[in-house]
Amino acid sequence: MKSFSKILYITITLSIFILLLIGSIVGIITFNNYNASITLKQGYNQFKIYDNNNNIVASDSIYYEYESINNISDNIINAFIAIEDKNFYNHNGISVKRILKALYNNTFNNTFHGASTITQQYVKNAHLSNEQTIERKLNEMSIALILERKYTKVQIMEAYLNTILFGSNIYGIKMASKFYFNKQPKDININEAAYLAGMIKAPNRYDAYKNPTLANDRKNKVLFEMKELKFITNNEYESYLKISIDDILSKGFVNKPSMYLNSYLDYLYSIVDNTIDIKEIYTYLDINIQKELYNIVNDNYELFNDDKLNCAIVVIDNETYGVKAVMGNRNQNRGVINYATNVKLQPASTIKPILDYAPAIEYLSLTPATIIDDSPYTYKNGTPIKNYDNNYLGKITLREALKDSRNIPAVKLFNMVGAKKAFEFSKRVGISSEIINEADSIGGATYGYTLLDIANAYTAFANLGYYKKASPISKINYQNSTYINNSKKTLVMKPTTAFLINTILHDIFKNTSYDLKNTYLMAKTGQTNYDAETRKKYNIPNNATKDSLLIAYTKDLTIGVWIGYEKIENKQYIDLKRKHIPRNIMQILMNKFAKDNNYYPIINGITMKYITIHDDTAFLATKSGYYEYFEEGTEPLTYLDNNIKS
Repeated sequence: MKSFSKILYITITLSIFILLLIGSIVGIITFNNYNASITLKQGYNQFKIYDNNNNIVASDSIYYEYESINNISDNIINAFIAIEDKNFYNHNGISVKRILKALYNNTFNNTFHGASTITQQYVKNAHLSNEQTIERKLNEMSIALILERKYTKVQIMEAYLNTILFGSNIYGIKMASKFYFNKQPKDININEAAYLAGMIKAPNRYDAYKNPTLANDRKNKVLFEMKELKFITNNEYESYLKISIDDILSKGFVNKPSMYLNSYLDYLYSIVDNTIDIKEIYTYLDINIQKELYNIVNDNYELFNDDKLNCAIVVIDNETYGVKAVMGNRNQNRGVINYATNVKLQPASTIKPILDYAPAIEYLSLTPATIIDDSPYTYKNGTPIKNYDNNYLGKITLREALKDSRNIPAVKLFNMVGAKKAFEFSKRVGISSEIINEADSIGGATYGYTLLDIANAYTAFANLGYYKKASPISKINYQNSTYINNSKKTLVMKPTTAFLINTILHDIFKNTSYDLKNTYLMAKTGQTNYDAETRKKYNIPNNATKDSLLIAYTKDLTIGVWIGYEKIENKQYIDLKRKHIPRNIMQILMNKFAKDNNYYPIINGITMKYITIHDDTAFLATKSGYYEYFEEGTEPLTYLDNNIKS
């Protein structure tokens, strides 16, 4: 009985939907028939991109060329028809069968997706958005019906193939053919056509460079559909199945004059939701810094001496929180993995100021002179915690513990603050996690964070407690509106907390060859290690490093650097010399681009006292001591005060 009721309910619902659909489409068509602007567009919307000096640095057109249907292989057309719209040449713009199926699948949701013919897909690409609503779908259907009455199938197919996104901001069949196979569309074979037709369902998911297995499976599905429609024979089908997608890819197209921009543009396009109505994008891109990142990763400074050692770099303007430069991979092709903005890395010790020391100063009123015991310690489950040198220093100050990046003091501070409260603090600077463990305190994050996220978090220290999510975009001009990135920065910690962290992180490279002579530098390094099983399997030395990271900042710039290998093979691990490559990169960039004489004056709420450490406690002193910074009210006692108190 329940089954019958359900069927009856679905039948009634579908009937109502169909009646509404017919009425809506008729109404919209009647209205849209008077709209002369509904025509086949020659390609897709092209917009200009500007740097931080309002100079044009790129346009979509450099990645786009319109191609006549006469120069497009029948293999391509057949592949798209087979997988996207088998009835293309017979319908009038919409498919009733597909509509009914989609209505059934979406009866209980407030969305309407699927059911799209090639004509509808063209309409969505060229005229509408990706919004999955019934209203948008109805509009899509009505325009499709209008276009089918005004244009031939050949014209529609040509327009469609020239507006498709093939991932990596590659639009249109001509650029896709050049990008993935270094061929013209007229020369694309059946196997290549199957890949191109298959990937558009989800360009990132079916990108063969990112997910070769999924891409190959999808290609083979298209080949099967082509066989079913008799576009290819059984023998051809079987032979093409044996050819892996890896065997046919030949990523030939790159825009060489702008290769240095590729990482930045990939990042920019990844955060722009919809490019249909965009006219101009104004960015924070600093061309000189971006070119220097390009020089670095191309080993112009001879830092790497190993083509397989990868690198990512981000540079943020601390005043605007604008992303000035991005290099996500030493491979400069478009659409490769961006290790700066898309890959979640283990933060290693770069997390310690964010998750351990700043919360301890903020919530517990600890100071750089507070004593903490660097002695044997375990996680709550009994697992021993080791320092990087397998030694213990005993009772040391927080300043010494952070400067030397001791693990045990970091975990102790994390537990003193409490995991929940520590992550409440870090979330305010863009660092959050659904799974919280003690190991997070020393960089053993379950999922990790992007290099950009970590560097962005440090801008809160550089700006004395104020945070704002970093962005490459300052303004976007749309056809009928303008977006201005004027979101406000937020005070996420006491300025005194940020100031004290800055004084400690200034010590990291103080009096070393990496310090800056003409301005105030703060930095934190971090390295991840291989687990015992991996070291044993690949014969990796115990002191080898898996990833080496560095976050460095001055008052005006924050820089994040990562190096690491993508695969563990042929002794591909970071030794002591290579571990310092991020420092060398930082030094090159800071010496060229950091402003001179940019120092922090002592701020309100901060005092400086001459102290000494005695009996495991800091005391005000008159001799044999050193100057230390304190938040007002946290200064240590004098010897006399202590004697009176005792």
